[in-house]
Amino acid sequence: MVPDGRLKNGARQIRVACIIGSAEVGGAEHLMLSVMRHLPADEFEWSVICPSGPLVARYAQVAARVGAVGRRSLLNPLVIMRMAVLLRRWRIEVVHTCLYDSDAGGILAGRLSGARRIISHIVGHNFYVTEERGWHRARKRLWSWLYRGVYLLADQLIAVSEAVREDLVSRSGITVSPRKVVVIRHSIAPESAVVSAGHVERVRRLCGVTDSSVVIAAVASLIPLKGHRYLIEALPAITGSIPSLRCLIVGDGPSRPAIEQQVSRLGLARHVVFTGVLDEEEKKAAIRLSRVVVLPSLSEGLPVALLEAMALGKPIVATDVGGIRELIDDQVSGVLVRPRNSDALASAIRSVASDPAWAEQLGRAGRRRFEETFSFSEMIDRLRALYLTGQSRCG
Repeated sequence: MVPDGRLKNGARQIRVACIIGSAEVGGAEHLMLSVMRHLPADEFEWSVICPSGPLVARYAQVAARVGAVGRRSLLNPLVIMRMAVLLRRWRIEVVHTCLYDSDAGGILAGRLSGARRIISHIVGHNFYVTEERGWHRARKRLWSWLYRGVYLLADQLIAVSEAVREDLVSRSGITVSPRKVVVIRHSIAPESAVVSAGHVERVRRLCGVTDSSVVIAAVASLIPLKGHRYLIEALPAITGSIPSLRCLIVGDGPSRPAIEQQVSRLGLARHVVFTGVLDEEEKKAAIRLSRVVVLPSLSEGLPVALLEAMALGKPIVATDVGGIRELIDDQVSGVLVRPRNSDALASAIRSVASDPAWAEQLGRAGRRRFEETFSFSEMIDRLRALYLTGQSRCG
């Protein structure tokens, strides 16, 4: 390829920059990696701008260039200016932002750079749902308003679920024109539903899981919004009837010390395993080992961890928030409970975990729903259409 992006046959690739707010291991990060891998290489040349982190090297494997901007927020004015300079230097035509800070900072940088099209991938409710109180809660709400204002500068917003779309176009305050929002649900590549026996055995040893263990797993960043405290509160009511229960807390984050203290206070240390961040294969192995996958979130767009559980045929117990109802048909492909309700969570987990036949039935139904409803190839086709024409086929 020559420097201006032309291929030997004379066709020219569209230069797309993914500005993503994290280079840590997570669902949205791996989603964008899959997008970059599977879109036609002869049509698109990728660049990535992101904070420093362990996935920078992975981004570099699929992108022509990567600009890591350190650990500062992508809303920092100096970082926004630096991103704009990189976008202009790389002659980026389409900017695709994903994950919170990058949505707002990336949109502003894209406008300053003169990019032809700016697309923002909205994965949640941007700070509107929060556990904080007082000034901290008010500050989060102010940030939410700021983000909404910046969204108006994007050419297109991708909502990952109908729930996110509804929030964008109808929440009181700053709203977004429905014409600007397209719903493209997440999906995962077919190869993500394959787990090797070696990885399963490795995670089994890592977590101290035996053949008699009844394993449940919560796969999520350890932040208040994911609701881990309610899961830990629920465990004593479960371990009384399922003494062999092992709860895998897969992930890491700022809430970990508080959750560890809660586990110790409730005397649950022999039932709870903090795995930390696992790589993609180990994370899937943890899901494969589980009888039930649990997500007690307070707010969600369309969680990738639940898609992975469905693809692997695992039953789900989750809170009925955001786009989760678009994934789970209650009592058919999983069980939904009210958020912030440890008693309901305990009852649902206990019911599924203590009934292997029902758990298997829920898991099979979830896999069918995933295969019939969440097409990875359709997601890729619709993103390709957005980059090429600004219009999403089928939506």
